[in-house]
Amino acid sequence: MATNQVASTNTQNIVPVQAAFNTAGTCLGLVGPGGAYFSPPLTNDVINPSTLQMGGNLVGTSTVPTLGSGWGTGATITASNTMAFKVVVGTGGSSAGTINLPAAVNGWVAYAQDITSGTSLFLQQTASTTTSVTLTSFSITLGTASPMTAGDSILIIAIAY
Repeated sequence: MATNQVASTNTQNIVPVQAAFNTAGTCLGLVGPGGAYFSPPLTNDVINPSTLQMGGNLVGTSTVPTLGSGWGTGATITASNTMAFKVVVGTGGSSAGTINLPAAVNGWVAYAQDITSGTSLFLQQTASTTTSVTLTSFSITLGTASPMTAGDSILIIAIAY
């Protein structure tokens, strides 16, 4: 037989928080009620409308990437930044396509998915420089490099390291 149970309660104070930034976009710390800082200043991390930096190094930027070789005639890129964008393959595309990116300290890491022919092709990053990445298309069944199909939509994430 069940007995009446007293509800257990827990009160949690929620404090409004603001982040303080200087004119260069550097986060100076978190500010609570009365203007008191309650976290140490955050150094070398910059968030502004055009760049994302961590530890003083570029991670992403609003600079739009451009297409290099291999995407075919009439290929297009839809992007507002380097973090995520779409390429539509043109006619006569090869099995490898290059994306040109802003200069990074060490290079770029990219992940791509062919959302049109993803059941027959997969893409893998096969090269990286400080200003570009190369993505190669492989046949899922054969495992060999295979040309991308005209009209395929390729979604790409690129992060500087």
